[in-house]
Amino acid sequence: MATYREIHGKAIKSLSTDPTAETDAGQIWYNTTSNTFKSIVNIAAWSSLAPINTARLGSGQGGTATAGFIVSGGPSPKVQTEEFNGTGWSTGEDVSVDSYHGGGAGTLTAGLYSGGEYPPGGNTDRTIEYDGTNWTTVTAYPQSLKMLASCGTQTSALYATGVLQPPAGAKQTETREYDGSAWNAGGAYPTGLQAGNMTGASSTSALFMGGSTISPSLSANTYNGTAWTAAPDANSAAQSSGSSGIETSAIFFGGDPGYLTATQSFDGSAWTTEPALATGVGALPTGPMTASSSNAFKVGGNGAAGGGAVVSSVEEFTSSVNVITAGAWASGGAYPSATYTAGGAGTQTAGLGFGGNAPGGVTNTTFTYDGSTWSSVPATLGTARYCLGGTGTQTAALAAGGEIPGTPYASDVTDEYNGTSWAPGGSLATARRGLGLTGIQTAALAFGGDPGSAPNLTDATEEYGGTSWTTGGTLNTARNFLNGAGTQTASVAFGGANPGVTASTEEYNGSSWTAGNNMITARYRLGGAGTQTDALAFGGGTTPQSALTEGYDGTNWSTRPSMGTARSFFGDFGIATAAVCFGGDAPGKSALTEEYTGETTAVNVKTLTQS
Repeated sequence: MATYREIHGKAIKSLSTDPTAETDAGQIWYNTTSNTFKSIVNIAAWSSLAPINTARLGSGQGGTATAGFIVSGGPSPKVQTEEFNGTGWSTGEDVSVDSYHGGGAGTLTAGLYSGGEYPPGGNTDRTIEYDGTNWTTVTAYPQSLKMLASCGTQTSALYATGVLQPPAGAKQTETREYDGSAWNAGGAYPTGLQAGNMTGASSTSALFMGGSTISPSLSANTYNGTAWTAAPDANSAAQSSGSSGIETSAIFFGGDPGYLTATQSFDGSAWTTEPALATGVGALPTGPMTASSSNAFKVGGNGAAGGGAVVSSVEEFTSSVNVITAGAWASGGAYPSATYTAGGAGTQTAGLGFGGNAPGGVTNTTFTYDGSTWSSVPATLGTARYCLGGTGTQTAALAAGGEIPGTPYASDVTDEYNGTSWAPGGSLATARRGLGLTGIQTAALAFGGDPGSAPNLTDATEEYGGTSWTTGGTLNTARNFLNGAGTQTASVAFGGANPGVTASTEEYNGSSWTAGNNMITARYRLGGAGTQTDALAFGGGTTPQSALTEGYDGTNWSTRPSMGTARSFFGDFGIATAAVCFGGDAPGKSALTEEYTGETTAVNVKTLTQS
């Protein structure tokens, strides 16, 4: 009998800890700590991702797993474009004509969208190209169709079938190939259909599945650039499903009727049932998001939850040796007292909360957080106050500014914490509440806020060296109740009121502020964590209060999973992948703590058994 080494060319190793590299997949080892045999094995699953900004169905899409786009959609026609960076969604350029149930193709920087329903009561033949910045109108589609299937690239796209707008309502068999400048006739599809879906790399290689004449179909066909050839029927009939991949390695999922959860893959010869979507959904975007059957995205649509309501949810399918745990907010230990407008500092497992407005009034209390439980400490702020700024670590924190009872209410007080007690620091030159505060105890940055007199907002920036504050470059937009992230020489400021709620973003380089791209959603009294190039903004006041979370990469904001409870005026600390929000106005004083953990990836290690 052949040995394991002879079959695989590898010996079974004895290891005290499990390997973590994808390249170790298929290797069997003996874990001497657990006394078990283990291996890294492939796993297929759907997981939740950050939602799109605008819920929609019937949009067009294209791109890759780390650079995708969706455009337009319904049921009330939309003009918005959203761009995907592999983690979340940011805003792109609006299109000039709103439509839905058109066809998408191409990539983020070379995208294509054509056709669709164009109310009131008609379809459009408009074709537009995207360069990652702007949409440009190009050669019109030969017919005005909706619910057509599409795939390929901007210079080698394939569109097929579709339906004319009633009263004609005829389902088409036409196939069209786009070469980057003109539409050319291709081989006719065997059956007139609407709402089929297609995936493929170009106009000469594609797989078409499903669609509807009267009811959803199981049929599938492949295209070679000239003619369609019958492929094996799919396992589940569907229309308006989602797709990804190429002709010989494809995946289709969801769709109608009945908001399907079914997922099925095709390897060029046979269909395989894959793990189902978490939530049944129909009217998914047309056009593949990726060219891979092992990585697909379900974006928006209309779902079974809410009786067919349009959704903003996104799910990712992966088939690999990695287990992906989506980013999410989760409940943490309750703050000892229902409090809003407290200050915070530290990390998710070593945090600090101080001051704020509690049931007994304005407080100077201090609490530490270990990642699960808040504990009282005897140290108190030198001055009880709320709406103050906080930064630093659990053993080297800084509290600055805030509001104190009486007139004038804006405070210039600075306190330093050494892990045991608070001591006074240098006073701010500009007393203020609702300020942004970033950096560390010995190199901090204070900016914006309400100085306590009309117009109740300031552009003043001050730098702290551990003893005293000195003047820094002024904000371009004066505002209060903003937040920020980063260091004294590399900070980002975002949100606030001026006096209306703003989405403004600015970056500081140690001497001056420069305008950055706006947040997706304007808000104030919000939370912030992270660095200038990896920041998190969450919650805050809009109308009504918000649970929305956004991430900033140094250039653009994109969506992240929302908080469990909408609120504003809370304490915060941490980094972009491990942030904490505590207390706040939810509405009313709250003791809730939530922890954000960013997406993680780890190899799928399994213990081998005889069963």
